[in-house]
Amino acid sequence: MPPPLSAADLAAFDRDGFVVLRDAVPRAVALACRDALWAKLEGDRGIRKDEPATWAKAEGGRVGLAEAYGGDDLGAPWAACWSPRLVAAVDQLCGEDRWERPGLGWWVINFPARGGAGAWHVDGAHFAHTLASPEIGLAPILLFSDVAPGGGGTALAPGSHRAVAALLARAGPAGVGGPRLSALARAAVGEPPPFIVEASGRAGDVVLAHPLLLHARSANLGAVDDADAVRFGCFPNVPMRAPLRLEGGAATPVEAPLRAARGVGGAPLPAAARRRPRSAEDDALLLEMGFARFGGAKKRRRGR
Repeated sequence: MPPPLSAADLAAFDRDGFVVLRDAVPRAVALACRDALWAKLEGDRGIRKDEPATWAKAEGGRVGLAEAYGGDDLGAPWAACWSPRLVAAVDQLCGEDRWERPGLGWWVINFPARGGAGAWHVDGAHFAHTLASPEIGLAPILLFSDVAPGGGGTALAPGSHRAVAALLARAGPAGVGGPRLSALARAAVGEPPPFIVEASGRAGDVVLAHPLLLHARSANLGAVDDADAVRFGCFPNVPMRAPLRLEGGAATPVEAPLRAARGVGGAPLPAAARRRPRSAEDDALLLEMGFARFGGAKKRRRGR
């Protein structure tokens, strides 16, 4: 059986920093999980699928859930989301047996015509990034609803992963704090970036993104009273079991841009630009990106 990602897919990942795996999650599974989340929204917040007037309870037009689901949590088939096809694709990008399977967590539910776009950022606000950081080996975006163009799909900056890798190469082993890295990346790539792709698709599609890809929340311009226009997205960063390998042996598709960045050159980043440890300015950057009040952080659990 051929691998899920073709040679052309892998070339696109290298060039753009992401590739879309269609039908990675069985559609029936994705929709069953979405229904469980609707039930949770009703029980916890009084936001009901069949009463659009209640959607105004979502502050800023969105709900953020930091819980990670697995097993039969909420009565939904979360384990089935990690289909053999999706696992095989992650193996192709990160290396077989080199990554940990996370729970399905870090949800962003975007309601139509109620929220604006977010700030451009790189995932990982909670740690200092280096080229070899194992905390995030892949940043998948799982769609649990159909997302039409203009429907609030995540905005992606193709090729930005290479610019961010070059910044980290200049930072050296000291690394760069997460919020500061996002600010440096915006300055290097441009805000907005010169070219943007929206992550649209059907429930069950998965965007497999490089951990250094610059991306942002986009506004959901769907019909204000259409429950099918509410976007359910899951962003479970995939951790590595060991630091990424910058030399020796064959590079994985995730590692290849990191190794290339080491040969780009450039002046080292000054300590003031790296700004470690986290500062009040970094907290302000988190607030700008919309993460400072991300819901449910106290309930976060490790994946199973």
